[in-house]
Amino acid sequence: MRRDEYEQRKQRLETQLREGIALLESAHRQQIRALELVWMTTAEEDLTLPVEPAAARSEPSPPVPAPAAPHRSRRRGPGELEEEIDSALARVPEVFDRNDICRMLGYEPDRGSLYRVLQELVMEGSLAIQTSGSGKTPTRYRKT
Repeated sequence: MRRDEYEQRKQRLETQLREGIALLESAHRQQIRALELVWMTTAEEDLTLPVEPAAARSEPSPPVPAPAAPHRSRRRGPGELEEEIDSALARVPEVFDRNDICRMLGYEPDRGSLYRVLQELVMEGSLAIQTSGSGKTPTRYRKT
């Protein structure tokens, strides 16, 4: 390898490094923008997105339409979900699953919260597990 070939290859590697860094920075900016859009659609308080200076962009990007705000149920107070489930339990059959509870409630509560309440009722003996769920098959509960 001659000196000029070495210098040429070294220069090419430096150019590739700068181009790679520019691409990585551009991808990072796009990820931040996507995160801000998600935050904007799910945040409870108002949020205005910062405007990115044109000099920071290496290439113009097409405008991204803001997604429609997802339907969000109201936040329930402490113990409110437990009370609603107790009320719904009076109207479900002797053996039921989470879908029956959701129908009686008229909405689908957070999966984790619903599971926690049902497990507490099993632990205290108000409910028993008839059959354990698996995959898309829900757990079946029996009133005691």
